[in-house]
Amino acid sequence: MSTLERLGSLDMTWLQIEQNTNLMQVVGVLVLETPLEAAALAKCLKTRLLPMERFGQHVLRDTVGAIWESGEVDLSAHIVTVSLPPGDEKSALEALIGELAATPLDPDRPLWQLHLVSHYHGGSALIARVHQCIADSIALIRVLQSLTDASPIAESPPLPSPADTNFFDQLYAPLTHAVTDGIKLSGAFWAKYLSLLLYPQQVFDYARASTALALEIGKLAGWRDDSHTFLKGHPQGVKHVSWSVPLAESTVDAIARHHETTTSAVLLASLGGALHDYLTRQGAPTAGIELRTLMPVNLRSEDTQEILGNRCGLMPLELPVGIENPRERLEETHRRVQAFREAYDAQRALGLFSLIGQTPRAVQLQALKLLATKSSALLCHVPGSHEPRYLSGAKIVEQMFWSPTSGDLGLAVSIVSYAGHHQIGLLVDAAMVPNPSTITGQMEAQLALLQQPAQKRKVLA
Repeated sequence: MSTLERLGSLDMTWLQIEQNTNLMQVVGVLVLETPLEAAALAKCLKTRLLPMERFGQHVLRDTVGAIWESGEVDLSAHIVTVSLPPGDEKSALEALIGELAATPLDPDRPLWQLHLVSHYHGGSALIARVHQCIADSIALIRVLQSLTDASPIAESPPLPSPADTNFFDQLYAPLTHAVTDGIKLSGAFWAKYLSLLLYPQQVFDYARASTALALEIGKLAGWRDDSHTFLKGHPQGVKHVSWSVPLAESTVDAIARHHETTTSAVLLASLGGALHDYLTRQGAPTAGIELRTLMPVNLRSEDTQEILGNRCGLMPLELPVGIENPRERLEETHRRVQAFREAYDAQRALGLFSLIGQTPRAVQLQALKLLATKSSALLCHVPGSHEPRYLSGAKIVEQMFWSPTSGDLGLAVSIVSYAGHHQIGLLVDAAMVPNPSTITGQMEAQLALLQQPAQKRKVLA
């Protein structure tokens, strides 16, 4: 293959919409039970990551776009060993991740970098940053997980698709032929959209893409405006992260069975409760508040040969943050999750980012501004292995990933399921939330409220 290759239209989008206040980087962290040596990590990357050509290419910009150029990869520039300052190690790690989330990747090198924290809670921590022009978050999270093994010594085969035990796991599954055919039959617009998405090389002029994007913007404009909360404003570019303590899967499942709902609804309702309490502590009104999140969904076909690249749509899910009573909030969240399922089954995904890169800068800014008016956060569910995984022999005890927010969105929320527990993580702009741990730190308490008998819960509410 030639050492030069022009960026695909969808990948170019993420270079074009990047701003100093919101960098288009997927950020992840792995907490390892035992220390990880940089040499062992480098060996793993050479055998598992670098064979994927994109991770050995850097981006050259020109007058008509950008080009992938292959070259030698200096792993010493991509693996940085760091130490945390004395004190609270988790707070120090969160501060480092926030700083890195706001730091651009070196444009003269392949757009990814790992920071190895050599000493963290008796083991290590590994922070990963990958630019989304390489691939969307759904693909990149799977790539990062493919670096791991099922045991500390033996190499395992590729990770299987997540078990279909949670509806949101389906969001990562590729489109089946039945669904694809259904989209083609559902109308000229969806047929055109699917064609542009799966065959981006067909996009060759602004006029065609702008017409399709205008339909997407019209759909977005038809949504009612999102509630005006602390998340509305202009990001400053200073980022903070925080994630909850591990929440036992058995506990969440028991709550879901008791209330005859799903684990997803329980986690989302608990998140809504934490946001409700945060608003209350800030002295902000909560009655009637809705927080619209956008969830990435996989729009790859099941027979695609493409591992990387960008093939994501967005679907809205509103959290009933304004409902004070925990049980009533859970019931309403359950209803909305069911409605979301029906919308997903009908494939009503917003294809904004699959088309925005084909349009003039003024149109891009208009679309991003409208997106921030209609929504407040990006929400990702990351389904992980049910069993512990190992990175170069070191057991992974916790993991967290965040997708980048665009335009004026200031909050990225992740729900990560792994090895018998769930964790909620926030990546926020300081202009919106100065201290996200005040939200993630409430997740255990919110679950506890749903464990209480109904009559007692009503008294508390």
